[in-house]
Amino acid sequence: MLQFYVVDNLWKGTLDIHHFRSLSDAIRAYRALPAANQKALGLQRGADSIDLARCLPLFPTDRESEDVMVLRFLEFPLWKSDPQVMEIARELASRLHIRYCLYRRCIIPAPDRDKLPRALRGRYLWPDDPGNPFSAAKWVYVAGVGRLSADEFKRRFMDDSGIRYPLVVHISAWGMDARGNYKSLQVSPWEFHLLTHAVRPGK
Repeated sequence: MLQFYVVDNLWKGTLDIHHFRSLSDAIRAYRALPAANQKALGLQRGADSIDLARCLPLFPTDRESEDVMVLRFLEFPLWKSDPQVMEIARELASRLHIRYCLYRRCIIPAPDRDKLPRALRGRYLWPDDPGNPFSAAKWVYVAGVGRLSADEFKRRFMDDSGIRYPLVVHISAWGMDARGNYKSLQVSPWEFHLLTHAVRPGK
């Protein structure tokens, strides 16, 4: 049986968690908490639980945060394959007016599709490290910071033990077409994610 929970502030050492049977009640309790809190709204099934939304600052200097959808549930087949979970996520995104998502420790613009746009069909990543599609990233554009090399981005953010999520708006990547010809790719973070799963014909 699915139920919902709200955490008042993830920064606190001892978490204050409240449980709800309906999404409407959980949203009401979540909205009642200050925007300055790093609050969370999640879903629980038995002993398993996962956050669906958090309130996070878009920039380090922000005093108030914004509701973002947490996409970690897409990484777990148990959650992703459940139609009820997907419907709850869509309803929550609509009711919270989600503009950004948290995915792989980055805040990214909320995707509006689950397929590549026509202009990117037939395009593929050309990773520097074969077998590691993420090594195809050349430049990462971070809001409030600017353009960073992939190595510098990783040094600043991915190896950081603190809770700081960069707002990534754009990625430049090495790519190719179906014939193996080099193509420079300018993509959104979600499009880059979709490209990591694209397979060239004959591969």
